[in-house]
Amino acid sequence: MNYSHKTATSIYIHIPFCATKCYYCAFNTYTFHKEQAKAYLQALRTEIALYAPETEPLQTIFIGGGTPSILSANALGQLFTDIHQHFRITSDTEITVECNPGTVDTEKLRIMRDNGVNRLSFGLQAMQDETLKQLGRIHSVAEFLESYHLARDGGFENINIDLIFALPEQTMEMWHDTLNGVIALAPDHISAYNLVMEEATPFYESWQAGELHLPTEDTEADMFQYTIETLTMHGYEHYEICNFAKPDRHARHNLVYWNNQPCIGLGVGAWGYINGVRYSNIRGIAPYIKQLSDRNKPVADSERLTGHAEKAETLMLALRKREGISVEAYQDRFGEEIEVVFGSILKKWMDLGLLERTATHLHLTLRGLFLANEVFVELM
Repeated sequence: MNYSHKTATSIYIHIPFCATKCYYCAFNTYTFHKEQAKAYLQALRTEIALYAPETEPLQTIFIGGGTPSILSANALGQLFTDIHQHFRITSDTEITVECNPGTVDTEKLRIMRDNGVNRLSFGLQAMQDETLKQLGRIHSVAEFLESYHLARDGGFENINIDLIFALPEQTMEMWHDTLNGVIALAPDHISAYNLVMEEATPFYESWQAGELHLPTEDTEADMFQYTIETLTMHGYEHYEICNFAKPDRHARHNLVYWNNQPCIGLGVGAWGYINGVRYSNIRGIAPYIKQLSDRNKPVADSERLTGHAEKAETLMLALRKREGISVEAYQDRFGEEIEVVFGSILKKWMDLGLLERTATHLHLTLRGLFLANEVFVELM
């Protein structure tokens, strides 16, 4: 695996607009306004042009949000025109678009397909309408099913569904119903995350006030265990802590992050990693547009990752994958064995049964998956 090239072969594009903000969400998102979206996409076009020289033929493109599918069919078409004009895309490029149920129609799906989009990701989260309301989601289960089948009928053969467990008031039975309901649809990829309380969200404030009743840690662990066992039994490969895929359907874009490889982040609040520098963009839409009106890159912060920081981040991200980190790839990248810097920490976690070292890889054990954050915190 070649880590040394300075140009990127992956891009992430952030579309920050949503119909409303979900109660648990801490992403950099804003309520959709047509005129603001138009001005934003114009600024994004400039940023795309500024970064185009720093890329090789792209292997992955991920358009996330927010809700990219909230854009009109025309706006989506224009965005793809800009992408194809400035980047080299091959027949093998994985192009993913995040969609919210209820915001796609046959026209939008056709435009995506015509422009090479070959992977969709639907944010479902739960299979109970009451739970969706509690989360602040604006769609129903019926609307999700309609959107999913529209996409399948439109020729999309690679679809991910996002789910969240350990939700307020969620019982084990409700999680069983959600997971099995999704399995029955046979998506190609399932992402199942536990709810994390993010500061500055309505959920966090309710939780601090003691008004949010969450499942116990034991129930959360049981939900995770059930997820792993059930999805594996149904032919999904558990290839990253929270991600499960049918064979050959691993999310190639996400593997770029977990392998700590270069990726250009475009859009308000997006972050990227190129030429050894990790950067994040301006978070506000107005200052982002202003910066690009002068044809300046809208970078807010940047940091060159070197030495311990780069080694720790590379190790931590790779350990998210079930296969873990290739000891050979680490040595190729840093010119030394993993044990040189992390030997004593790794020994501690191996002795506790959370990490395992094979001839070729270092990886979390099944038990280690449940306590991954404790391992990661110590590595940093």
